Amino acid sequence: MKQTNESQPSQSELEELIDEQAVAWFARLRASDVSREEKATFADWLRQTPAHQQAFDEICLLWGDTQLKQALGEAEKKTSTKKGWAGHCRFQLPLLMAACLALVFVFRTDIAVLFQADYATGIGKQQTVRLEDGSYVMLNTNSAIKVAMGDKQRTVELLRGEAFFDVKPDAHRPFIVYGDHSTTRVLGTRFFVYEKHNSDEVKVLSGNVRVSNAERTEESVLLHDRDGVSVNRAGFSKTNRLDTKLTTSWIDGYLVFQDMALADVIEQIQRYRNGVVIFRDGSLRQFKINGRINLHDPAHILETLENTLAVKFTHLTDWLVIIG
Repeated sequence: MKQTNESQPSQSELEELIDEQAVAWFARLRASDVSREEKATFADWLRQTPAHQQAFDEICLLWGDTQLKQALGEAEKKTSTKKGWAGHCRFQLPLLMAACLALVFVFRTDIAVLFQADYATGIGKQQTVRLEDGSYVMLNTNSAIKVAMGDKQRTVELLRGEAFFDVKPDAHRPFIVYGDHSTTRVLGTRFFVYEKHNSDEVKVLSGNVRVSNAERTEESVLLHDRDGVSVNRAGFSKTNRLDTKLTTSWIDGYLVFQDMALADVIEQIQRYRNGVVIFRDGSLRQFKINGRINLHDPAHILETLENTLAVKFTHLTDWLVIIG
């Protein structure tokens, strides 16, 4: 009999391999361009062994996405009881970090956006750009723009995130900013456009701008100094008066909160740091706080909250934090 020096992988090595495959499948299946062939391959992988099903169920449970398989329609729903965070899940800390990295890449890095963009910032980064007409654009964290300077008009497409515009007046070339839900037209002014998940926010520091609904261009609103408005598919919010200290705080390197729910504070903070924050105790989401957070040290941006709030923060990894 011919001998071989090749050793079989241990049980723990096999489990680690399966866990890594589950993370890779979870990250891939959350993308918007998954093909039928990939879904079929995933379904085959899922049926190969109960260990595959278990690993995938655990990563879905970990990320609160138990409806993923149902939405894909590629696997039968498996009934299981909810497990605790500590001791019951096979995912160890290094793998959790790998999961965070994979998911952050999927959700925060849009390759198509980066290919289109003329200027872009990473998470926790900011950049000031001087355009060829003399106008300035300051990009906030995780933001991207596409610029076109023509003879008759100047256009900027906000592909992602938030930007502050200081526009040089030019009566012959209006300055137009295209957001997801809005079109903002100006001649010369200073204003912000923030592209959120389901709406655009336009805030004017000085000057006048006309904001149109991107889908119903006949609908518009005129904003003046310190006016702000939110735009979505349904239309416009009521025009509100800005607190300039709050509006401009990120330009000065801070986030300022006044009587804001902790969940909304975390949502804002997450724009400036990598990783995921999860609420274990849902009642804490509406906990009201006031304060100021320094943006110059993204790696320790949560510490201000941890040091001032009587709320437990559990750091499973540098990328995964649980509140409550």
